[in-house]
Amino acid sequence: MLTSLFGGSFGLLFLGFTALVIVVFVVSLVQAKRRREGMTAFAAARGWTYRESDDSLVTRFSGDPFGTGSSRRATNCLYGAHDGRPMVAFDYRYTTSSGTGDDHSTETHTYSVVAMSLGVPVPPLAVSPEGPVGRFFGRLTNRDIELESEDFNRAFTVLAHDRRFASDVLHPQMMQMLLQWPALGWRFEGDSMLVVRAGDHEPHEVDATLAVMDAILDRVPEHVWRTLRGQ
Repeated sequence: MLTSLFGGSFGLLFLGFTALVIVVFVVSLVQAKRRREGMTAFAAARGWTYRESDDSLVTRFSGDPFGTGSSRRATNCLYGAHDGRPMVAFDYRYTTSSGTGDDHSTETHTYSVVAMSLGVPVPPLAVSPEGPVGRFFGRLTNRDIELESEDFNRAFTVLAHDRRFASDVLHPQMMQMLLQWPALGWRFEGDSMLVVRAGDHEPHEVDATLAVMDAILDRVPEHVWRTLRGQ
């Protein structure tokens, strides 16, 4: 008998566990398929392009969370433009390992990345919600910029190589606007602006993130852009 073959109750438990694993696997496949279909429709409605994956995005940017772990992938990639600015949004994931032998385990880390082209290379600038780690790192490297607004300084950590550039971008009106989104972290890197958060992205989140990024870029003074273009 089947139960005898698998050792009675242990066999039934094993079969039940196997069935559960299969169900979870099938459900995850169905959910992934529906998500791809939703992303495809979302992209088409905006005149964007959707790709299931794009290995070139894995090495396109640097800094956290890129360049960490193994099995790095960029999936559910959206390409297009928002208010005339080229953009790309994608899910980025990698795995890390710990322990050895029976204690060995792996963990998958997933992030939503939205990047918008600036059209010109810019000095590095990162604005992130204030926290003990960010404050410590900024003070350690002498890169945490203190600005005129104490409310802003308490809410955010600002890291930059060029303090003048940071001050020009983060003028009083900009700081006042950013205080509306105290949980928002963003950065300028190379020729792009990035917003990275933990978890997969969803269409409504991509739209909302692009709108905020657009609002920030619209408030960067024109003289900053002229200087960067060498005009």
